[in-house]
Parts: sequence; structure tokens; C-alpha cells
Amino acid sequence: MPIDSTLIGKSSPPQTFEITREAVQHFMEATEDPALHSSNPIQYTPPTFPTTFRMRIPALELDPTRMQLLHGEQEYTYTRRLRIGEQVTCVVRVVDVRERSGRSGPMTFLILETTGTGSDGIPIFTARSTSIVRAR
Repeated sequence: MPIDSTLIGKSSPPQTFEITREAVQHFMEATEDPALHSSNPIQYTPPTFPTTFRMRIPALELDPTRMQLLHGEQEYTYTRRLRIGEQVTCVVRVVDVRERSGRSGPMTFLILETTGTGSDGIPIFTARSTSIVRAR
């Protein structure tokens, strides 16, 4: 399926992730988070931790042999912090697809929104990301 406006509204099936201390520590090491070296034990994830949750939208096919994928921007909105040890169920959805012309040819801007919900059914966060897709 081509990457165009017909993808708007398509979403992934719900996927549940367990937030482990090890995963949070690895993430904090990779991002050189200074809180990792605090004397206080880690209880919560850093705000950008949901980027580690990998989900696939079945209708969205990104083929790295035929296209280049660039990260545009990312933003997060929280109702509360993510806690180590909890489970969060996420769904990613295509919010918008826009075509633009660039110096090196056409570019497709893909806007995705991920929602994370706690085991109690209450939303915890919304993450919105923009990716730029260019044909090779």
C-alpha cells in the first residue's frame, strides 16, 4: 500500500508493554540521563521512554531498501508519570499524511500518534511523532 492519505485513521492492534527496571536503566544509559547516577532509586521512566515501544501498523509498509526515513519531531503529553513495574497498553494511529516537494524530490510527512493506557484503562500519555519519508 502506498504512503498516502488513505492511511489516515489506520492503527495498530493494542500491544501491552511491561516497564522493567532493566529497560529503563538501559534507556537512561543510552541517553546519558544524569538521574541514573542519583542516590535515589529509579521509580519512574524518563519522559521520552515510550520511544522504546515498537508497534507496527499493518497497512503501513516502510521498506528501507526503497525509501529513506528521517525523524522529524516528537512530543509527549502525560496525565501522570510512567512507573517502573507497571504495564501499559499502546496503540499507534496514522493522524496525517502530507506530500511536499524538496530540493532532492518529493517527501511524505507521516504524523503518528501513540496512546498509552494503564491496566486500569485510564490514559497515561499521548506521543505524537513526525517522520519524513523519501523515495531512494
